[in-house]
Amino acid sequence: MIYINNKYKFYKTTNLYISNNFIEAPIPKAWKLILTSDGSFTQNLNSITNKIINVDIKKQYTQDYANKKQIIRQVWLQDTDHNKLTFAQSLWYINKYSNIYLSDNIPVGQLFLESGMDIYKSIEEIYCGHSIYLEHHFNSKDIIWGRKYKMYCRKQILAIIYEFFPAHIINII
Repeated sequence: MIYINNKYKFYKTTNLYISNNFIEAPIPKAWKLILTSDGSFTQNLNSITNKIINVDIKKQYTQDYANKKQIIRQVWLQDTDHNKLTFAQSLWYINKYSNIYLSDNIPVGQLFLESGMDIYKSIEEIYCGHSIYLEHHFNSKDIIWGRKYKMYCRKQILAIIYEFFPAHIINII
């Protein structure tokens, strides 16, 4: 189970085995592309939909944990018609390599491209399940796909990111 906004639950019904960003489970190729992509998902959405993808920040705050600062960020990616295409929840570690400014309206992938930082994305989990909160916001009762990955710079962890995708996102590909 994953908590969204510290109060809403996402119930995993299936965990898929992943090795070197490869899924062995028999799922549609389009889903494999979405779930294992190590590039900028926002840029991929922009290319696929031929629309500008906007970041709608629902929550962003700094917390101290064990004498270290962390940034918690929760965002919706939506197109210019305000269709919610993805929900992302992330935990950013503040260290000497994470001097990137998390802008209110610029996607994280674009920030990394503009900063010139060399990052590595390690996909840790791929799963599907249900969440009343996400189903309401995606306007769908269908299964929700998700993934958890870590981002690194110079072998130092920058962030842990959870992304959630509605089943109908596959229809735009």
